[in-house]
Amino acid sequence: MIGGTAAVSQLFGQAITIIQKIQDARAQVHSASDRLNRYQGQLDTLLSALQLVQNEPELQTPPIEKQVEKIITLGEELQRQLDAFAAQLSRSKTKQYTHAFISGDKDERELENAFIQLDRAKVDLNALIVTTHVGLSGSLRDGFTAALAVVQRVDRNVQRVLGERLSMAAYLEERHVDGDGMLQSEDYAGLC
Repeated sequence: MIGGTAAVSQLFGQAITIIQKIQDARAQVHSASDRLNRYQGQLDTLLSALQLVQNEPELQTPPIEKQVEKIITLGEELQRQLDAFAAQLSRSKTKQYTHAFISGDKDERELENAFIQLDRAKVDLNALIVTTHVGLSGSLRDGFTAALAVVQRVDRNVQRVLGERLSMAAYLEERHVDGDGMLQSEDYAGLC
């Protein structure tokens, strides 16, 4: 389990580092296009979502880990494109003008497409986060219980970062909870 925890922590650390590098690389080319500037907010929200999952072990599920791996791949490609674009901008004015005339708009469209793909991956990550079932114990055969305190804590953090509620928290809010703060399996049947 410790090895698995270290691997998950490393995965999220890598994803966060890549997003931060993309922000740095984007800052180097920000004067090149207003089209690229509007992606800063999206990078900020993606970074916040990644940090949320890194700080909430209950959200570190296999589907979310797989999505983070996809974000890493897309982020690495975007970083390569931004670095290449920044290198083009650092050339002499004559070379910049020639490059802009020949393929500058194409480069910006490719960068914009890479940002769009990364943003779609962020939207998918957010959807996985809000639909994750946290605080559950039990089995289909024996029934489930939900630790309401865990669900509420994770829900508050998700609301603070994403501005959305865990779907499970909204469902549980409508159900009967016993004196121990546990939702019993008969109440949980609608979540499965």
